[in-house]
Parts: sequence; C-alpha cells; structure tokens
Amino acid sequence: MSGVYTDIDTLRRSRGLWFAVAVLLSMWLFGNVYEELVTIVAVLAEPRPGAFPDALEPGSPVFYYLPWGPLGVALTVVLRLRFGAAVSAKVRRTWNTALVALAIGVGAKVLLIVTVNPRFRDPSRSEMAVAADAVLWAFGNGLAIVGTATALALFALTRRPQPPAPRA
Repeated sequence: MSGVYTDIDTLRRSRGLWFAVAVLLSMWLFGNVYEELVTIVAVLAEPRPGAFPDALEPGSPVFYYLPWGPLGVALTVVLRLRFGAAVSAKVRRTWNTALVALAIGVGAKVLLIVTVNPRFRDPSRSEMAVAADAVLWAFGNGLAIVGTATALALFALTRRPQPPAPRA
C-alpha cells in the first residue's frame, strides 16, 4: 500500500509535540491570513503614512507573533530531529519538504519585517509609496501563508498510522 504512514508507537510518543506544533503554526497561519485579509486591505483602501504602531506599542502584531511564531518553528525542528530516526525515509522526506516550505514562509516574513515594516511607520512617505509597500507585503505575506499551510498539511499527512501488513 503506497502512502506516507507512521508507526503507532511513534504517533503516540510524538502526539504532545505534534499537537503543540499544530496549534502554534495554526496560530501563525491564521494571524497571517487575518493580516492579509484585514490589515493589508485596510492599508490599500486608505494608505496613511506613519499610521502603523511601533514594534512595542499597543496594537503591534509583535505581541501576537513574537512568542508563538518562533516557538512553533522551533518545535517543528525539534519534532523532526527527535523523531526523524524513528520514521520511514518517505516520512522523513515529507517532513524535510515541510521544513523547507516553512523556511520559505519564515524567510518571507523576516524579509518583510526588516525591509517593509519600517517604511510603513515612516510619516514622510507618500500615500502611493505606502500603497506600493502594501502590495509588496501582500505578496510576501501570501508566500508565508502558503509555506506555513504547506508545512502543516505535510506534517498532518504523516500522522496516519501504518496499516497492518496483509495476511498471506
């Protein structure tokens, strides 16, 4: 039977860590979806230079992302390192692909936070420049959404138990 399966013992031993990974990455995923559908759309509808809060002011997404995003990514790596030897090569390849997808999403967000975010806070920028940055943010954030959703889906795919061997 073809497919990506994990033995029952490994599924049991990894369920707590897997649950934490699923919850934390889902929080990051849906935070990015909210940002894409609400925040970026609002900026495109009414681009106001300097309107974004500073990193540590109330209303900043740092308080939402800072503890959960990096922790979810770190626990995903821990899951791969801790249980990688206990699973089949096919499951390891699937997990590695998930980690690459997650790394692409994280890289996109880091690049946006370092380059575009400070420009959103600059009151001297024109409305056109803010709108252009919002479009750039929408594409980069979309990449983060796809990367995180792909990683979650691939990890979930491997949570299926190994089917019993056929009887002769």
